Amino acid sequence: MAMDFMSIVASVIFAGFAVRTVYLLLREERKKDLLLTTALWGLALFVWGLYIAGKKGWGISSTLVILSGVVAFSLSLFGLFKLREESPKEFGKEL
Repeated sequence: MAMDFMSIVASVIFAGFAVRTVYLLLREERKKDLLLTTALWGLALFVWGLYIAGKKGWGISSTLVILSGVVAFSLSLFGLFKLREESPKEFGKEL
């Protein structure tokens, strides 16, 4: 099965997210950056799931990708708000 252009672009984006996530996990000092990266990863999964659903139809694979994206984004957003309550200095003027 040949990959179309969008599959190649998505593969590159998800590989970049994976590398950045591992890098941030190893640094352990910037929780905010890790949570923001995970939130963006969740949004990317959601969009990718919508693309799969539009191209191949609604099935288990597209539903799981969309659900994974929504869960990752929601948990990251919850983590960001929890982190803001615990250490507001880490946020500065960015959020």
